[in-house]
Order: sequence, then C-alpha cells, then structure tokens
Amino acid sequence: MNNVISRNGKKKLFSGNNHKLLIVGDCAKAEHIVRFFDCSSGQYIYKKPLRVRNDLDGFQFLQKKAQIVLDKMGLKPKSVNFVIEDPASYSQEFIYYLQKEGFNVLYVNAFRASNFRENSRASNDNLDLDGIVRSALMGQTYKVDVMNSIYTKLKESHRERSRLVKIDNKHKNIIHGQIDQLFPGFLTYSKSGIQAFSKACIELMLCKKFGPQLFLKTTSKMNLKTITKAGFKEPKKVQLKLAELATKCINLTEDLPKVILMRRERLQHQLQLYKVRHECIEYEEQVMAGLLQKTPYVLLTSITGGGIVTVSAIAGEMGDPLDWPNPDRTASYAGIIPRQKQSGGSQKEVFTTAPPRAANKYLKNALMTIVRGTKKHEHPSYKDIGVPHLLKAHFEKVSLRDGSSYTATAKKLVRVMTAMLRDETIYLPDVNKISPQAYALWLEAGTNKMLEKWNKAGIQPTDENFLGKWIKNKEAIVALIDK
Repeated sequence: MNNVISRNGKKKLFSGNNHKLLIVGDCAKAEHIVRFFDCSSGQYIYKKPLRVRNDLDGFQFLQKKAQIVLDKMGLKPKSVNFVIEDPASYSQEFIYYLQKEGFNVLYVNAFRASNFRENSRASNDNLDLDGIVRSALMGQTYKVDVMNSIYTKLKESHRERSRLVKIDNKHKNIIHGQIDQLFPGFLTYSKSGIQAFSKACIELMLCKKFGPQLFLKTTSKMNLKTITKAGFKEPKKVQLKLAELATKCINLTEDLPKVILMRRERLQHQLQLYKVRHECIEYEEQVMAGLLQKTPYVLLTSITGGGIVTVSAIAGEMGDPLDWPNPDRTASYAGIIPRQKQSGGSQKEVFTTAPPRAANKYLKNALMTIVRGTKKHEHPSYKDIGVPHLLKAHFEKVSLRDGSSYTATAKKLVRVMTAMLRDETIYLPDVNKISPQAYALWLEAGTNKMLEKWNKAGIQPTDENFLGKWIKNKEAIVALIDK
C-alpha cells in the first residue's frame, strides 16, 4: 500500500501533525507527479501517482480527482496543504490555479527533502514524493506567496535582476578582452583617466572609428567634440590622457584594416547588447522601488548599507513581516548560523561545522551586503553626536575577540530587522545610552539618509507609501521629545 511511515516508528514521524490529508507534487516543465497522502493511515490513497500535464487541461483533471478525495473525506480545499518542492518559473501558473481554488500551497527545500528519501543514492518519482511527504510531516515547510502579492512580485523582480547582473559581470570580461585587442589600456583608469563601463565610457567606445589612431591628435577639435558628446565633465583632460595612451599603442589600422574593422563591428554589437541588458536591470530596479515603497520594509533602508535593491531581496525572500519566523529560524533559513554537532554521548566535545548548504542564497547575500556596509561606514549622525551604531559596534567587538564577526553581525541584523518591522521604526540607537537631544539628531539624520536613497529612485514620501507614514511618526516622536 505504498506505506511511507518512518522505520524509526510512527510516533516520531507524526509528531505535531494535525492534518488529515496532504497532496504532494513533484513539479516539472511538461508533467507534474501528484499523490494524495492520508495522514491518519500513513499511506497513499491511490496506488499509482497521477501524471498531470502542465497546462489547463491537466489542472482540470487534477481538480476532478482532488474533489473526489475531498468529498470522500469530508474536507474543503482550505483545510488541505498542497506541498511541492522549491517553486520554479514553470510551476507558477499551476500554483496560481491551486491558490485560486483555495488550497494552502506550501513548499519544502529540495535538498532537505532528498535527505528524507528511503534511498539516498537512487531517485525516482515515488522516492522523491516520499521525501516531500516526510519533510512536510516533520514541519519543514514554507508558505508560497500568492502570485499577485507585492512580495511575490518583489521576489521575481529581484531574482531576474540577479540573473542579469551575473550575466553582465561575465559580459564585461568579454568586452575587456576585445578592448585589449583594439585599444589596450583604455579601460584602465590609471592609464586613460576613464572610469570603466561608465555611461560616458560606453558612448565613447560606440563611436565608429574607435581605436588609438582616433585619439592621437591632442589638438583635434573633432576628437574634443566626440569626447564632449560622450558626456565627460573634463573633455580636454580626457583628450590629453587618451592621446598619451594612444602613442604607446601599436597601430595596426594600415597593416590589417579588415581585421581592425571586424574587431570594431564586433565591439559595437557587444556594447549594444550591454546597453540593452542595463536597461533591463534599470527597469527591474524601478519595479522593485515602486513595490517596496508600499511595504514596511521601506524602513530597513535606514540601516547603513541597506540600499533599495538589497532590502527588496530581503522583502521578496521573507514575504509579509507578520509571517516571519523567530530570528533564529530566519538566520538558519539564510544559512548564517554555523551548525553544531555532538556524537558519542554528552561527554564528547561539541564541534562546529560550516553553515547549512540548504540555505536561501539570495537572503544570505543581502544580509552580508548590509553587514559589509555597516563595517565600512558610520551612521550619518556620528559626526554630530559621536554615538556608533549598534551593528558596527557589534562587528568590531566580535572581531576583537577573533570571533566570526560577519555571521555574528548578520544574526544580530536579523534581530534588529525583526524589531524594526514589528514596531515600524527606522534603525535606532539604544535609548538607554543616548540623550533625548542626541536621539532627535539621530532621527533626523537617519530619516534624511533614508530619503536620500529614495530620492535617487525618484520616489517621494506620500500618504500612500510607508515613507510618508514614517515622516508623520517621526514628527510625533520629535514633538514628544521637545516637550
């Protein structure tokens, strides 16, 4: 009867499980594998798994089968968990229809689910589903956000930007190689005085006769016009630097004109592709800023090192702040807590291993980005009141005792963020260690720094976003301090 009860005993496996029915699915691009698991008997209802096509017809087929089981057991969709592995792009529509029908869609980490399989080496449909069932029964599930929610859109937008940036970094190496063939040293700031891949740099590389021979003459008005049109603030200075660099390059234009022409055309195409990709990246950043302003995560941008893109990653991966688990579970989910193991009895020494591999890398990268920022920079109010902010002080304290300062600070950051979202406040100092006047200065400096980030994104405080809501809260707090 396809029994999936643990060999260690039914009691341990079912601890904490209050559900009568689980529907588990292994999603794929063309066809999903679905089974109905009766929690009371510990067995699947159908002997063979259902094969459900990844289209509307397949969903309607699953819907009919599910309704038969629900009617037989006297259940409604909202009381049933539909559990899948990590949601992929090809399963988004399938998830949407499940949520539309009222099912509570959850997911389990694929790596952890694989550890619950009967056979760790082999893999097939039944074994994979068994792993999902056991993982779900042990409570290792996460909620799948509704597809039209702000947080799902943020997650989708940030992950798309991450993919584009990853490709962009590889593409820069390709362009570097082509420039080294055409105009060696052009992308080295110390030699050309040009910031590599700035907008002016890209525009200058896009000129038709780009190469060392174009910039040889220091008095050429045409060259100066080309450099000025590209957008450089000091075109004459750039012209002199490029002329000096051009005299040191080997000019192959007359000897190999066809080769040079081919290299120029190749570079033109690569740069056009580079520009289009950056337009896509800028679009995703605009989308994230527009979505983030409607959420309380806006307040996290007041943390030193917390930019709009970084905070959008946290918001997208963590979802509604009301659904956040406790800080320890959040830190574990992000993979910033080293694991501790002890074997051989209580007398044996506990040893620390690396953080878990089954972690959310997007969330971890975002947390570490903020930690790196807090390590480098003081709070904007530091010049006025001389009070270091909590995260920087914690990093330095752990570093002095030769501890793991990055992961320790990241864990503290999770606790700080949890409190900020709960109380809907910006990043604040310890009230007991600061005077009311210094507290007011901190509020003003922290708010202004946060608004500066949002001004660059073209977003102002309004009654409809959380920036405007915070401005009103800040004014009320300052009024109480003045009294």
